[in-house]
Amino acid sequence: MPKVGMQPIRRQQLIDATLAAVNEVGMHDATIAQIARRAGVSNGIISHYFKDKNGLLEATMRYLISHLGEAVKLRLQALTDNSPAARLQAIVAGNFDDSQINSAA
Repeated sequence: MPKVGMQPIRRQQLIDATLAAVNEVGMHDATIAQIARRAGVSNGIISHYFKDKNGLLEATMRYLISHLGEAVKLRLQALTDNSPAARLQAIVAGNFDDSQINSAA
């Protein structure tokens, strides 16, 4: 039986491993075994939390989209000039935030 509170930690660990594997070999070539090895878990753990590779990829995409939305939201909240041009610039900048293109950010 898993430890209480491990689910969000384990899910994030698997999403991080997926991002690293996809970055290295591409989405189609990243295997469950590679992802599990990167995360330091058995292949079965992925099935337990995400059902299959597609479920894990979906969760990974949702994670990325959520962080993208947060980057845009923070830039919009930080605006001192609320003009349409400034808002558009903040949206574009948020979409190219370092966190979107650099996993170390």
